[in-house]
Amino acid sequence: MLYLSRLIHAPIVDAEGVRLGTVGDVAVDLRDPLPRVTGLCMRADRSRVALIPRDAVETLDPQQVRLRVARRFLHPRPLQPDEMLLADILDTQVVDTDGLKVVRVNDLQLSQANSEVRLVAADVGTLGLLRRLSLDGLVQRLVRLVGRALPDRVIPWKMVATFSGPLTPVKLSISRERLREIHPADLGQLMEDLDRDERVEVMTALGHEAAAEILAEAEPEVQADVMKSLPSALAADILEEMSPDDATDVLTDLPPARAEKLINLMAPEEAQDVKELLKYPEGTAGSVMTTKVVALPEGLTAEQTLQRLRELAPGAEQIFYFYVIDAGRKLVGVLPLRALIVARPAQPISEIMTRKVIALSTDDDLETVAAALTKYDLLALPVLAASGRLVGVVTVDDLMGIILRKGRRRVPPRFRRRAKPRTSQSGEVAP
Repeated sequence: MLYLSRLIHAPIVDAEGVRLGTVGDVAVDLRDPLPRVTGLCMRADRSRVALIPRDAVETLDPQQVRLRVARRFLHPRPLQPDEMLLADILDTQVVDTDGLKVVRVNDLQLSQANSEVRLVAADVGTLGLLRRLSLDGLVQRLVRLVGRALPDRVIPWKMVATFSGPLTPVKLSISRERLREIHPADLGQLMEDLDRDERVEVMTALGHEAAAEILAEAEPEVQADVMKSLPSALAADILEEMSPDDATDVLTDLPPARAEKLINLMAPEEAQDVKELLKYPEGTAGSVMTTKVVALPEGLTAEQTLQRLRELAPGAEQIFYFYVIDAGRKLVGVLPLRALIVARPAQPISEIMTRKVIALSTDDDLETVAAALTKYDLLALPVLAASGRLVGVVTVDDLMGIILRKGRRRVPPRFRRRAKPRTSQSGEVAP
């Protein structure tokens, strides 16, 4: 097994045994899942760096690198766009996509098979750092004297997603695929351990939709940092992919001038949804609801409703309950998904919907919202304006983070008294 720290400064001799200089770095092709070594940087002096093609190298050994050709037949070349120097990865942070953590690279492990040499692992342990300082042998002997050993901390390269500043799309492609394999909630949490440039790189490397999912799961301070750092046009594109309530949460934590600029760059429809939510005071049902709600006219049949849902449901945040409205958009009933599925095709939804609807008002505080969702064991609740018009819906996941932070709270008076047996929004008799 070869280590980059051992190869750097190894002497280079040509086919005639003439010493040309020392290894300054190793170049690899990052398009391969296990990057293939494509050349060596020879550092003959402090001012000259040349890339020796891999096919000109006969033996690659820490003691001595021997070339196949004499110096006069050597044709150094520049670094290609799809290549990267491995020393640029040392001391940088990478994502361990298996252990789901951000780690720092202390050394890189290479494997030689037949005529190819490939990057196979990142050493992120103390041993790798000691190896670079040429102290690994001494420290290991001292540790063995007390009956212990320094453990290896090596991550297979197939589990590593790198950050390397302004990379080309070719260099980013493999890391992008590896990042996409991480659940957005996990990657959102990992964003806390990245610096500003690395966060920007994640948002840039992934598509707008994936970036929006990750940003929605990140902590507020991370969200604000990303939105301040990204180019305005890209930040606006990501906000457009977020649900209106999540986008509003992000914009609320930004300086007013920055928030206004991003809203003005958003598509008119998405910008209007955000502007509507920003009108409601923070900490109210109106401020956390989503306006992406499936509202149906009461004159539809079950079959017509299913057809309508095929058009409307993909853009909705939840499809457990559908809300039935009159011509003035006032809420007249709730239609559980289960009731719709078992209904006869020609049956009017007015016959199968629940008319006694538990609803919130836009100015209800979050404690009231959480208590209602918990008491009635519902996944979502409609939110009404003072006039009774349906304006949005609050889902359980909208409140989960707040509930976990605040813990169990007292039940507000509005929902404190136990209700009498009645038909719930799920179509069952509540106990």
